[in-house]
Amino acid sequence: MRGAHVRIVVLRKWFPPDDPLAAKIARLCILREDLLIEMHGVYTESITELDGLSEQYRRMYFLRNLMRSQMELSGAIQVLLRTPEFGALLEKQSDEVKKKFTEVVSVLNRVHPLLKDVRNDIGGHVLESAVQSALQRMDWESFGFLDIGPLANLTHYKFAGELAAEMLLKDVSVEERRTITSSKFAEIAELVPTFTLIEYCFALYAKDRGLLPLRSIE
Repeated sequence: MRGAHVRIVVLRKWFPPDDPLAAKIARLCILREDLLIEMHGVYTESITELDGLSEQYRRMYFLRNLMRSQMELSGAIQVLLRTPEFGALLEKQSDEVKKKFTEVVSVLNRVHPLLKDVRNDIGGHVLESAVQSALQRMDWESFGFLDIGPLANLTHYKFAGELAAEMLLKDVSVEERRTITSSKFAEIAELVPTFTLIEYCFALYAKDRGLLPLRSIE
């Protein structure tokens, strides 16, 4: 890729085991890459190998996992910001950078209950109670397809997509579904800036330890 720059990261040097901040930053890096893969899974138009059930189901699958990762990422950021060593690094930054952190934390606090609800229903688990509630909400005329192939791996329970969608759309009104808008998922979309915040966290950490050249993160 034009403009890309590759550096070798010696893991024990960048994230020494006796550094109390290292594991927290390394965790953010793992979650960032999880989130990036899941975002591609949601937004990519076609992934032939994964679209046997349907593009919509593939997108829902990655969305469910994205919410789980975002929930974990939100918690990891909250823990990091309560860490005195990172607080000292942040205190040295400009008011503009501090403001960005404050704004994102405010969104995290507001959206946390919604993320937790979705994660518990169908993100981290597929709860029987959530499935039961979805079945009770569904219209009697709702339907899906059973695609029976010559082999087990070519058979698809496409109706599972309808069930998963109903679980994800809990508390979304009929009107919102018809217009493909939802305040529920609009709130979740507000968490996108947390992706950029990870780069700020990583840059502060790496620059403090002389691992990256000094440059502005504003």
